[in-house]
Amino acid sequence: MKIAVSVDDPALISGVLEYNPAFIEIRLDRMEGDLLDHVRAIREMTAIPLIATLRSREEGGDFVGDAELWAGIVGPIARYVDIVDVETRYREHVPSLRSQGVRILASLHIDEMPGTADLNRIERTLRSYGDIPKIVVQPENPNDLIDLLRFTHDAQKPICTSVMGSRFRFARAILPLFGSEFVFCHAGRPMAEGQYHIREMREIAELLR
Repeated sequence: MKIAVSVDDPALISGVLEYNPAFIEIRLDRMEGDLLDHVRAIREMTAIPLIATLRSREEGGDFVGDAELWAGIVGPIARYVDIVDVETRYREHVPSLRSQGVRILASLHIDEMPGTADLNRIERTLRSYGDIPKIVVQPENPNDLIDLLRFTHDAQKPICTSVMGSRFRFARAILPLFGSEFVFCHAGRPMAEGQYHIREMREIAELLR
């Protein structure tokens, strides 16, 4: 299980480092001040791989702007991180990002549960421009969750799947058992409803093991 800890403040990094996660996700859309300076400072503090995420409001984040504004923010930051999260709406800027040596986490976050055929279509779209598809959905009932687990198990790897909200938050812990690449946690301040603290996730992972 590869744990990524999401942060929205460089001041939190020292606390995150105590847990030595596999990845640190920098939530640019939740940060204030000079984002480039923040990312540079985080890069100087750790060699842990960094994921830069500027999440749009349409997909649950705080960023409001078009693709050009998104690229103007993320482009200069890419050289200091290892992975950039790219929603489909920003995919035209992937070649420029790749030229800086980063991998692409192609993501989609929706507050509904697509059917299996739609999940397969979404995966193909995300994989067409990204190295790792990330699909986050909102199951309505246990059967939806079973469908998500089955999709995750059967999908080409690598893939990352997760759920929105707290109703099925336990799925965050078990999806990696079915092949999901990452699980996103926090180290004191959740970035999304239902996120586990990294300490809790490691305890759960140990028990499941």
